[in-house]
Amino acid sequence: MKDIIVGLGEALWDVLPDGKKLGGAPANFAYHAGQFGFDSVAVSAVGDDRLGDETLAALDDKGLKYMMPRVPYPTGTVQVTLDDDGIPTYDIRENVAWDNIPFTPELEALARDCRAVCWGSLAQRNVVSRETIGKFLDAMPSDKGVLKIFDINL
Repeated sequence: MKDIIVGLGEALWDVLPDGKKLGGAPANFAYHAGQFGFDSVAVSAVGDDRLGDETLAALDDKGLKYMMPRVPYPTGTVQVTLDDDGIPTYDIRENVAWDNIPFTPELEALARDCRAVCWGSLAQRNVVSRETIGKFLDAMPSDKGVLKIFDINL
């Protein structure tokens, strides 16, 4: 087993009143683990669209390794609006790429080399990604030193 740390789930664009920012807690987790010098990988899916192109280009620019196949769904977005007091409201688009992360032989191989994974409840709202997450967790080593971190997304 290698010591790979994986962020598994949503990679999306937060569309804010002043522009868009790449986000998604699992991708952010993988990015920050990499900043500490760990071998990290962000796992999600992107659409075959302009936002998918921008997602992969942004990850390349940040030097973050990723496994994000193109799927026939739009790249995920969250529309963020602010009320008069600056309190945000989120409209998380459904049936998007990260709702449909496929479980592939490459992803299974990554799971077998994974030392730690972080995933959340949000990415499990669709059966495709929910099953992929379950298969990934099942394929991970059963060593005592393996970490499986669940983000409840309250």
